Amino acid sequence: MDYIDTKHVAAELKRRLQDAFPGVKFSVRKGTGTASAWISVHWTDGPSTTDVEEITRPMQGSQFNGQEDRYESTGNTVTVTVKGRKVTGSPLVDGIDTHQEVSEDARKAAADLWSDARDGEDPSLHSNGGFHGALVIDGHTIEANYTRTQVLRIALLVILPQRWAAATEQAAQTARPASTSEEGEEAAEPLTLTHTDEDGTTVTGTRLGDGAADVLTRHDFKWHRKNQYWYAPGSRNKEADTEFMAAVAADLTAAKLRVTTALSEPTPTA
Repeated sequence: MDYIDTKHVAAELKRRLQDAFPGVKFSVRKGTGTASAWISVHWTDGPSTTDVEEITRPMQGSQFNGQEDRYESTGNTVTVTVKGRKVTGSPLVDGIDTHQEVSEDARKAAADLWSDARDGEDPSLHSNGGFHGALVIDGHTIEANYTRTQVLRIALLVILPQRWAAATEQAAQTARPASTSEEGEEAAEPLTLTHTDEDGTTVTGTRLGDGAADVLTRHDFKWHRKNQYWYAPGSRNKEADTEFMAAVAADLTAAKLRVTTALSEPTPTA
């Protein structure tokens, strides 16, 4: 049987992850030294570890049997491209570590939920500790633990799944033709989330009572009375914070609002 070198498996794994989860940036690295037959995968927010491991599991050629203290073959085979030629064989990979990072924006949203569940208590007051009882948020039990750990669990169990579901739905809506209402009328125009040097990050197209205001104020947007749009303070004359914009778009979509995102072309420099 042919064996596929770890580096070729890592390259194929990254391609599969990008195909499965478009828009998510994955770092896929081959181990060094004694871990040379291992691969590590890192990403921020996006899909859950369970979802990612559905892609990584078939790429592992062996796994550790703790009872017998040895590695055993998984029987998996993979097909990769090496120098323009398709090669199929057993992957020389003993294990694949997955690490989902949580962005600061997601942690902030989780901290807000923690505060709401604690009658407005500020989680930052317990940044160096503070042990609290269990919470139930959005149907998920957050076990008793230190404040920072509880906030992280809320981000992983509530915030990130909601945002990923919203992002997936938004991608599906983008791929479909414009929908119509039950009466046959055209659906409301989508909101537009834009970043320009002149105005910074703005949202236009909102309507009174559509729910956008609650989402945008949660992300610290302000209403511009003269120009009639929402804007992110301090974002003018700066590069677009794409991670922030993605989080805003995901939360607007989760609130069942259609939203399109646009970035201005960078201003040429001399």
